[in-house]
Amino acid sequence: MASITPLVFSPTVLLALWGKLRGADRTRPTPNFGWKDSVVDIVVPAKNEEQLIALCLASLREQDYPIRHITVIDDGSTDRTAAVVRRFEQLSGHTIELVVRRKSIGKTPSIREVCRQSDADAIVVVDADTVLSDRNYVSRVIEELFRNPGVASACGEVTPLGRRRGRALVIMDQHLRALASEFDLDITKRRSVLRALLEGMTYIYRSALYLFLQRFLYDGHVKLFGSRMNPIGCAVAYRTARLRDCFDYAQPRMGDNLSFSEDIFIGHFFAWKGWRNAQVSGVRCESLEPAVTRLPRQLYLWSSSFLQTQYYFQDLPLSLFKQIKRLFQPGRKPAAGERREVREQYRAPWGEAYTHRFGRPLGLLDTCALLEKVCYPLILLYLAIFSPEAALITIAAESLLATASVFAVARNGDRVRSAAMMFAATPIRVLSLGVDLISVLKYGLDLATGNRNWRK
Repeated sequence: MASITPLVFSPTVLLALWGKLRGADRTRPTPNFGWKDSVVDIVVPAKNEEQLIALCLASLREQDYPIRHITVIDDGSTDRTAAVVRRFEQLSGHTIELVVRRKSIGKTPSIREVCRQSDADAIVVVDADTVLSDRNYVSRVIEELFRNPGVASACGEVTPLGRRRGRALVIMDQHLRALASEFDLDITKRRSVLRALLEGMTYIYRSALYLFLQRFLYDGHVKLFGSRMNPIGCAVAYRTARLRDCFDYAQPRMGDNLSFSEDIFIGHFFAWKGWRNAQVSGVRCESLEPAVTRLPRQLYLWSSSFLQTQYYFQDLPLSLFKQIKRLFQPGRKPAAGERREVREQYRAPWGEAYTHRFGRPLGLLDTCALLEKVCYPLILLYLAIFSPEAALITIAAESLLATASVFAVARNGDRVRSAAMMFAATPIRVLSLGVDLISVLKYGLDLATGNRNWRK
């Protein structure tokens, strides 16, 4: 999710601030499809998710939108994931299609397989460790998905799923209580002090960071550009035809190597085609976060995936230079066949031919994010070695601004708590710059050696 370096001293934050100052998203709805009539399928990729998949399925069961099919793909699990799904189906009486593979093939091929077989208007991909907190999550993202013809994906907001919250969900549902008893699920057990501390550190860090990213950074980008760079992969709705286009483009060229995080690749493909990734405020999903000891690897995968997509879709980060070049070539317009029949507030023609020739405004985010990933760690490392006082002052000033930003965008009643979390998360946010530096160095090595084994 955090493919942008989460520091306040950054061009991407300035762009978000510009968007926030412009006010509400002024895109006029121009639907060419009645969203209430859309057929929706849900796919849940799962691998060794026996502890949480029942909570995920229970939240899908409670959605107020009529879901046609729920498909769970057990991708070579070595635990009791399939058994939990079958037992949940028996207890709840809800039909769930379960696909069990003896050998794992990965999340990307699993989603691609369902996408190509489905005739649904939209596919909602939900991670097995994710709970849809609001009953109208699916209906809201589907409404946004078909609000304008150019929207290709839509997602809500994500927050960390705490253990206490997980236990409460189990207690409130008779079927979950029965499953927890039969399978002795870990979510209902008390943790050791050390484990609680390690998970609590991640919870604090992610609670504050997600609030900053979604309420300030991504919201500002959507208001400025009409889109964010990519959706949140743990619970996102895709137009089936657009998602199929992505897989049809990628498979013959790169196989399953769609970067270390498929949602970042898919989101950039949509932006490259001139389509949009929408964010819906006010509906939430909750995702279980790893202990802080596992956090560096997750951050590395996200950061690396962002860099890998820049290689595949170079026209996006080069958009700024294409626009400058365009200034010196007046009168050149895209071919008539590239123009859209339905006009929106964001009127640039669709198609990669236009992107290759002129770039996309959203590509400016990629340009800025690339600079941040390369420059920020190096600058801070330089200051730490040659001017420790300046490094401390820089970190302190950044921390205060980040804390103030979270205080401003948090809901009334949560502002002091959220701001305190953001301040407490400063050490982890600074250390994440080291992860960015490692991912940049590894990416450079991959480019030099020709390694393109970028697969989730």
